[in-house]
Amino acid sequence: MQKPMQRTDLSEVRLYIEENFTKQLTLDHLAGLTGLSPSYFSSAFKQQYIQSPMEFVTQLRIQKAKQLLQQEDARLKPIAEAVGYSDEFYFSRVFKKVEGISPTMYTSQQKSHIGVVTGNMMGYLHAAGIVPFAAPLSAKWTPYYYNLWPDQIEHKVSLTKNKNYCIPSELYHLQMDLLISPKDMPPELVTRMEDHFPVYWLDDRQDCFIALTELAARLNKREEANQWIAQYQARLSEIRQGLDWAAHPPKIMIIRIYQQRIFAYCNSGIQHLLFHDLGAVPSYEYAGLYNTEITFEQLAQLQVDKLFTIICPDDESRATWHYLQRDAGFKQLGAMKHQQIYVIHSDPWFEYSPVALRRMLEEVAVMMLP
Repeated sequence: MQKPMQRTDLSEVRLYIEENFTKQLTLDHLAGLTGLSPSYFSSAFKQQYIQSPMEFVTQLRIQKAKQLLQQEDARLKPIAEAVGYSDEFYFSRVFKKVEGISPTMYTSQQKSHIGVVTGNMMGYLHAAGIVPFAAPLSAKWTPYYYNLWPDQIEHKVSLTKNKNYCIPSELYHLQMDLLISPKDMPPELVTRMEDHFPVYWLDDRQDCFIALTELAARLNKREEANQWIAQYQARLSEIRQGLDWAAHPPKIMIIRIYQQRIFAYCNSGIQHLLFHDLGAVPSYEYAGLYNTEITFEQLAQLQVDKLFTIICPDDESRATWHYLQRDAGFKQLGAMKHQQIYVIHSDPWFEYSPVALRRMLEEVAVMMLP
C-alpha cells in the first residue's frame, strides 16, 4: 500500500513548479519527484490546492504570458516558447480556453494607458496583471519594479524630494486613460491631477487585498486579482505550518536605527504579515502603527523572542547597530541569546502592497524555515 504523501512534500513540489513552470513539465516527472504514482499524486495535489498539478502549471504559464503580451511589439511565437510551449498555435488554443479570448485580442485590450503616482501602486497593478504606462521608476527607491520592468514602462517619472510620490508635472503632458493614486495626497495636487486625468483614488491604508479587489473590479481584472490572492493564501498556509507558531506565538520586535537613535517600529505591511497573517505577538505594546524612539534600557526590558532590525544605510547608523550588539542589556534579550535576530531592508518592508506582502512572506520563509 502506498503511504500517504506528507503536506511538506506537496509544498516542495508546488514550489518546484513555481520555479520551473516554463520548462517541459509532465505529470510523470512531477509525480516522480514525490515518489508517488501519477494518479495518486494528482489526486493529492488537487485535494490540497484545488487545481490539478497540470492546471497549476497552465495557470502560471498563462499569467506569465499575459505579462509578456503587454510589452511593445509582443509576438506570439517567442512568448509561447518563453512560457513553455513549443507550438504557438497550441499556446493560442490553451490561452483562449483559459481566458476566453485569443492572445491577440487580449493584447488589443491591454493598450490602455494607466499611470501610477507612487511606487507601491505598482505593487497593486502587478498583482492585477498590468504593467503601468507611466510610473516612478528608480534603481534606488523602487528597485524591484526597476528590475522587473526595465523596458516595459514607457514613461519613467521622477520622485519628489521626500520620495513619497512622483513629480506630478512630469505626468501632465501624457495622454492617460487612468491615473492611480493613494487617497492621502496634498489637496493642491488632488485638484491638479483631477483637472488632467480620470483618477482612481486607492485607499492603501485599508487591507491591501481589499484594495486590490476593488481596483481589479474597476480595471476588469477580477480573475487576475483573485488568482494572486489565492496563491498568497496557499503559500501563507504552507509557511504558517512550517513555522508552527499557533500554540506558542513568538513575541516579535521591529526596531529602526537612524544615526544614534533607535525606534520601535511597525508599519502597515509588518502589521499585516507578522501580527495578522503569521500570528506573532508584538513585544512593544502600542495600539496601531508606531515609529517611537526608545532607549537601549527600554529595549532591554522587553520580552523579545525574535528581533527584526532595519538599519539606515549610513555609517553612523551602522555604528549604532554594532554598539547596540555589545550592550549588556541587549545581550540579555531572548532573541540575542537564541540567535533570532534578522536584518531586513526598506525594500520590500517599507512598502505596503500585495506584491510587497508576498515578497516579505518569502523573506520570512528563507530566514526562519529550515
